[in-house]
Amino acid sequence: MDNKLDDILKHYLNNANKGSIYVADGEYAIIDKPTFSIVPNHPYRNPLTVGVYCTSGSGKGRVNTKVFDLTQNSLMIVLPGQITELIDVSEDFSATYIIMTDSFINSLGIGNTFSLNQIVASSPYISLEERAKDSLENYLTMCRNLIPQESNPHRLEILQLLTRAFFLGLGYFIHKVEEQNNIASRSNDVTKEFIELVEEHYTRHRELSFYANRLNITAKHLSRTVKETSGKHATEWIEKYVILDAITQLLSTKTSIKEIAYRLNFPSQSCFGKYFQRIAGVSPAAYRAQHKK
Repeated sequence: MDNKLDDILKHYLNNANKGSIYVADGEYAIIDKPTFSIVPNHPYRNPLTVGVYCTSGSGKGRVNTKVFDLTQNSLMIVLPGQITELIDVSEDFSATYIIMTDSFINSLGIGNTFSLNQIVASSPYISLEERAKDSLENYLTMCRNLIPQESNPHRLEILQLLTRAFFLGLGYFIHKVEEQNNIASRSNDVTKEFIELVEEHYTRHRELSFYANRLNITAKHLSRTVKETSGKHATEWIEKYVILDAITQLLSTKTSIKEIAYRLNFPSQSCFGKYFQRIAGVSPAAYRAQHKK
């Protein structure tokens, strides 16, 4: 089994019980209706592509800095590298998890016709209309029936074809919804582009001038626009991503604080410690000790 898929299955199952698991060739897995013990304030860097289909009840989760409320018949797609956190679920919450390795995604051969990353970046949370819901459930049923056929030499190829067809249909649905609701102003576009740049570059660039230059506007214009459209200062967005990444490493890894400072491009552990304490209110070591308990 692919190490990443093995690790993520262990992560889900260590924090869950019950549920049914279907795994194909270390490339693809479905987990049906696990029940979770909530571990608050414990973010986790997602290593693979994960789809969460809420079938009943409701849940609350965070992807990077955004909080989403999952409701019945909704689908959330989390991409590799995104920081996720399960915040809370209702007593009747139930969901199906679809987990795919990078090699499985790349093997779909969708190319320029459909970019999963682009669509998910703009619409990670989808409330499914009836036809889209039926399409997803039919897809899952076919996959569940196929995966136990271990002697079928074409099993993985069929899974790839089924997944390719589903995602192509889902992409069309999402684009259609976006076209119907495309009322974003230029200011909203600037803020959206800024946050996307922060997600990509926060580990190396914390200076506002870098992002303003990439957007071909002045730092003053960028600061004012982001504040007006998001309610937060541009520097707050940068700090939020840096601190979220730092917290994730402090809580979900045994990485030393010195190494975390290096990974986040701070000139020294001391500089990182002062930056972290200014925003979080405690030192990195104190934060790790408090929350590990």
